[in-house]
Amino acid sequence: MTIADIEREAGKRLDAFVDAAFAFAVTLLIIAGAEPLTSFADLGRALAHVPAFASGFALVTMFWAAHRGFGRLTSERGGAIGLISLAIVFTVLVYVFPLRLLTETGMGWMSGGRLPGAELIGSLDDLRGIFVAYGIGFGFLSLLFVLLNHCGRRHAHDEAARVALTAARDVWILCVGAGLVSAGLAASPLLAGMPWAPGFAYWLIPAGIGVYYGVKRRPKAAV
Repeated sequence: MTIADIEREAGKRLDAFVDAAFAFAVTLLIIAGAEPLTSFADLGRALAHVPAFASGFALVTMFWAAHRGFGRLTSERGGAIGLISLAIVFTVLVYVFPLRLLTETGMGWMSGGRLPGAELIGSLDDLRGIFVAYGIGFGFLSLLFVLLNHCGRRHAHDEAARVALTAARDVWILCVGAGLVSAGLAASPLLAGMPWAPGFAYWLIPAGIGVYYGVKRRPKAAV
């Protein structure tokens, strides 16, 4: 077996470990809101948590898909890339807890109390703490993906892969900014008058992506 074969096998094992860690993170999302079922009424209350779980599941899946997409653009898994991947695993396993709390409270608020979760917020300080913890976690996790894609550019399969990694890095920079803006708004006095503002800060991501690709697709002026 050549050194290249050994490195390729190590890369596959790291990817398998990351995949398993994301699957465990999804399990934690369920466990965090799970209650023993003793009656049909308990089943109804458990099913009421499904929308919050679906939201959390979608976000965890987004990060997992981003790591899988990265893996298709480069085969390098050693050195800095391996360490960053392990840091992503650790952060995701911590991030699921503020994620679950935020999705529960968000669904409770958006449903006007029809879904469980609104009762988890007892004061403005509670709301501030939830948004700050989630924003910092989201921003830090996004920063790890910035570093992952930036480091991967040196080991891209080809020029097209390098371009894709560069674009992914830039998009994750937008995500870092949105997370920090959200946490900053939550920590500021503005929260009292605009309790919805930290959540709407994440709409900066699709807006920023639209502007980013709009600028990239704009034809360059002839010199």
